[in-house]
Amino acid sequence: MNVVVVDDEVQIRKWFHILLLKTGLPLHIAGACGNGKEALELCRASQVDLVITDIKMPIMDGIELIKQLKSEFPAIRVLILSAYGEFHYASEALKAGASEYILKAEVTVESLKEAVVKVMGDIDTEKKRNQEVDSLKSTLNENQNALRSLYFTELLRGVPTAIQEFDNKMSIFRISLNKRHITLMAVCIDDYKNTLQTARIKSRELLDMAMLNIMDETLQNEANGGCSLLFEQGVYVVLVNTQGHGGKSAREATLRYAHRISNHLYDFIGVPVSIGISLTYNDLALLGRQYSEAYEALSRKQFYGRRSVVWYEDVEDRPTKKDNKELNAALSEWSHYLDRGDYELAKRFMQGFMEETGRQKHVPEQELKMFCLEVVFLLLQNLRRKLSQGMNEAQAAFDTGLPHQEISQLISFHEVKEWLLLRIGKLLEEAGAYRHTYSEAIRKTCDYIYASFSEELSLQHMADLVHLNKTYLSELFKKETGTSFNDFLTQVRIEKAKELIRAGEVKMGAMAEQVGYPDGSYFTKVFKKVTGMTPMEFKQSGGGLKG
Repeated sequence: MNVVVVDDEVQIRKWFHILLLKTGLPLHIAGACGNGKEALELCRASQVDLVITDIKMPIMDGIELIKQLKSEFPAIRVLILSAYGEFHYASEALKAGASEYILKAEVTVESLKEAVVKVMGDIDTEKKRNQEVDSLKSTLNENQNALRSLYFTELLRGVPTAIQEFDNKMSIFRISLNKRHITLMAVCIDDYKNTLQTARIKSRELLDMAMLNIMDETLQNEANGGCSLLFEQGVYVVLVNTQGHGGKSAREATLRYAHRISNHLYDFIGVPVSIGISLTYNDLALLGRQYSEAYEALSRKQFYGRRSVVWYEDVEDRPTKKDNKELNAALSEWSHYLDRGDYELAKRFMQGFMEETGRQKHVPEQELKMFCLEVVFLLLQNLRRKLSQGMNEAQAAFDTGLPHQEISQLISFHEVKEWLLLRIGKLLEEAGAYRHTYSEAIRKTCDYIYASFSEELSLQHMADLVHLNKTYLSELFKKETGTSFNDFLTQVRIEKAKELIRAGEVKMGAMAEQVGYPDGSYFTKVFKKVTGMTPMEFKQSGGGLKG
């Protein structure tokens, strides 16, 4: 316990210093002062628990010192030194807030020790009482937060009674939130598992509480109201009224709130978050829709980078069909390079495509992951046809679902891109594919098939085109591509048919002729033999790009 002795006589101060040391109590003499003013300044500069002071002193007496301490430092205890004939001063000091008084003339080590022990007991009792009060407040706050979270969860799920009780609940929870002009933000911790390890707060429960406190305080300071809640692990919901004011639009104000929340969470506790923002509605029954909007926007942008802030209205009109066309066109070009044996060119094409996708940030996460799996599968098929003896293990690994498991665990575009390019490079390296490009005759044959697959093609026609014997061309084609001429032509036609189905621009009845099959029934039979599905079944399944 830190003690300050105050008396205008030096000898008295030294005497009390000696007496205090002789008590054997765990005391630290923080200072000795000649008047109340010096003592007050010392208390302002240092941690002090007990002041032992005389009453009559120059500049500032003991009574005034007690009043100042009570005002500025109510936790500091005061012992009054009183002389005979000064009882009325001592009484006034006790009324001002002194804990005890002792007579200078009768003070002994034991009497001083008794008085100090009593003060120490009072301090300890006060600390325990404060701890109990704090614990009770904490329990009440936890219960309040739990009830608040339960209510808002029901509200987000559209429970009718929750909607009806909104105004009453906001009053009970002391939340400033109007049912009109509500915007919902979905706040998600970036890279949740790693963030838990690097954040300044390691406990998951304490981290949740800290984040909610920071978000609520930010909303109060920035928007004069609103609230936040933990909706599910690593995902928080923020509700705030957003209307334009002070010359700023509602969008500008909402963006400011979102960026302040993101910055405060990162600056104060080292937690990076991405935020998705819903449209604004005046109907509480639409909060569930707002959560879906915010989470959809969040999922799109968070995949492409950390600490993103994105509006649903910026992605709601995303060109889904256009995205699918781009993916299908990329798969078609990828297949074209593979069938020609241009593996190095194919690899460069895919690297460029992924880099451009990363810049555009327009392809949804799951669609891109399915696309990457299709890219790897097509490469495996191609290499297995060409090098049937060397790719069985790689094909077996794919068939057992290992790539699906790997890619499902990736959380960012960068990771997916690196995974795909690494897979491609490894497969090509294992197959020694760079050393096995097609001869000029076979390359010319493949190019012609790609350009004229809708026409009636025959092996003899191709042999005449490349000036080779029909039988020799057949053997050479099988040797270099790993498949027969007719099977290769069928594969190209079916892949083109799949591309047309995915694009959705050609009616099913007219498709057969466009891919080189005048007979629609025969086309359906061949399509099912190759893919395991009829063209209609393939279309209904989502065209092979949706899982």
